[in-house]
Amino acid sequence: MDSLRYIKSDEGANFTYEKFCAMCKLIFNMNNIEKDEWRLREIFDSFDLDKDGVLKEREMKMFSDWTQKIKKSKYALVIVDVQNDFIDGSLSLRTCEGKQDGVNVVGPINHLVQNGCFDKIIYSLDWHPEDHISFYENLHLRELHPDSKVKKKDAKPLDTVIFADPYLEQILWPKHCVMNTWGAELHKDLVIAPDSVQVSLIRKGQNPDMEAYSVFFDNNFKGSMELQEILKKHGVDRVFVCGLAYDICVKSTCLDGLRLGYAIAIVDDCCRGVTAPDTEATKKLIYENGGLITNSNDVLAMVNEGKQSLVLAHKIAKSMISIDTCEKPENILNNIS
Repeated sequence: MDSLRYIKSDEGANFTYEKFCAMCKLIFNMNNIEKDEWRLREIFDSFDLDKDGVLKEREMKMFSDWTQKIKKSKYALVIVDVQNDFIDGSLSLRTCEGKQDGVNVVGPINHLVQNGCFDKIIYSLDWHPEDHISFYENLHLRELHPDSKVKKKDAKPLDTVIFADPYLEQILWPKHCVMNTWGAELHKDLVIAPDSVQVSLIRKGQNPDMEAYSVFFDNNFKGSMELQEILKKHGVDRVFVCGLAYDICVKSTCLDGLRLGYAIAIVDDCCRGVTAPDTEATKKLIYENGGLITNSNDVLAMVNEGKQSLVLAHKIAKSMISIDTCEKPENILNNIS
């Protein structure tokens, strides 16, 4: 039964939480509801502005707008840093603690690109100048702050130091993804979406004195990439994120997207990480802040068949309420760490 006809049939009646749940069962997988019933309660309570346990007039309009929005969402796929240096080069994930092989994301990502009905596909690239602050090889170029526990003479690759100017806590990575080099190129087997799909390429990390893990912002949130502008221009509200590395750049992109009010899903089988513990911690952090951990098959079911995720719908409802009550989207999740 169509949810809008269900709503129309109840015009003039008290639309209680029980009726709300009955309608949601028409939209969402029953297992989702059983697992995350608290989300339904929170969505209903956010629409129930006068807290009388019944949706009416303006409240029903918000509810109806929500059902329309989740049925007519626009989808973006953000493919993060599937570059040579992270797969076969100077910062290959195979050489990191987790011993994961970055090339294993290429096949499932290609499957999404070739078979998913996305409204926008964005590829990001780490794109650093030779003198970038994140490179261990450039440590001699800058002074460390007295707060840095690791001193310059003792520093090793992958240590964390604190620079003096700018004051910045930074992991010292091996030199990687230097702009216009082989290491910065996308992997040769990664499929670039055809011209019929709206495709964008975002190069991040070009400021020599600032790291930029996220595809939204640099690490001090002052420098903005064009991703938010692209998503707004195309009316995108659901963003699927995949790529390398799970616990670094993919994680930062997801958390920034959630902070901005987007419904964010991380595509688990299309990501690989630096360490197993940090990858698991990333999943927990994203879920706790309103994101969805999913897989490529479920993503295709969402974008091609209209399958709905209660987790993403919950996030959309929260973003709608923040806009309706004039709260700034960037303040929605101000407790994200």
